[in-house]
Amino acid sequence: MGKKFKGIGCPCVTPFNEDETLDLAGLRELVDFLINSEINAIIPTGICGEPYSLNNEDYHSVIDTIIDQVNNAVPVYIGLPSESTHRLLEISKYAIDAGADGFVVYPPRLPTITIPELVNHFEYVSSKIDANLLFVNDPDLCKLDLPVDHIGRLSKLSNVVGIVEVSSDFKKIPQISAAVSDGFLVYTGRGLLVPQAIKEAGVEGAIVPSANVVPNLLVELFEAFNVEMNKKFEEIQTKLIPLELGLKLGTFPVAIKASLNLLGVNVGIPRRPLLPLSEGDLEKLRNILISTGCLRPSTPDEDGEDKDN
Repeated sequence: MGKKFKGIGCPCVTPFNEDETLDLAGLRELVDFLINSEINAIIPTGICGEPYSLNNEDYHSVIDTIIDQVNNAVPVYIGLPSESTHRLLEISKYAIDAGADGFVVYPPRLPTITIPELVNHFEYVSSKIDANLLFVNDPDLCKLDLPVDHIGRLSKLSNVVGIVEVSSDFKKIPQISAAVSDGFLVYTGRGLLVPQAIKEAGVEGAIVPSANVVPNLLVELFEAFNVEMNKKFEEIQTKLIPLELGLKLGTFPVAIKASLNLLGVNVGIPRRPLLPLSEGDLEKLRNILISTGCLRPSTPDEDGEDKDN
């Protein structure tokens, strides 16, 4: 089995060139940015990675590039495709051979699915993959909120090491912690709940889209609470709230990519049918990044140079 992790995991975006081909050099740059920011785990081809647009060759290229560039610095958990169980197993086999530490398993992207079908899907995947698994409970994705007792049942599977809880019901997190097996890792997957979940629910960490943009702040937030630096914790929490709201501009994950580009980490454009942020939304995002201290305001000289270009 691969390495487990506590702290902040980043479901990283997939960089694309202007012609929408994979930008593997940009992916390496993103990995370096995240590792230098002391992120605790990297999760490619997950919810932020536009996985619905990736063919098998894309998956293989991203997996190989990530594992090579990370070079065992942090655990790598591959986000598995959710539209086909057969394809999910095919990708997992490739990733295990490539050296992945584990996998994040999302609910199937289907028009409708029942709780028994969802639980059976997770159990079946667990029986077929000999690796660490993190399951995701995301009611927004599949219109089902996995009940606590079913999560407790899944926690007893030998290779299921944790869950990413994305529901907006904060009270559910401590209920999950009370119901699961010892050593089972509970992460929040909802950005706006991260400070509260760390402070009041005792989660082992967070796997959230904003970890692409401010990995350092989220890592500091997690560490500040663990060492009882309350003032530092409150300062970071105040910065994160407007940022989380700003990252909801446009169609997900377009604002994540726009933020990274503004910060000088070039991840390019989204793949169609997604389109880049409008000029108006891009300016709103820029102002939010400036106001939270993530981006330095441009000087009058720099503004003049932009206009000349």
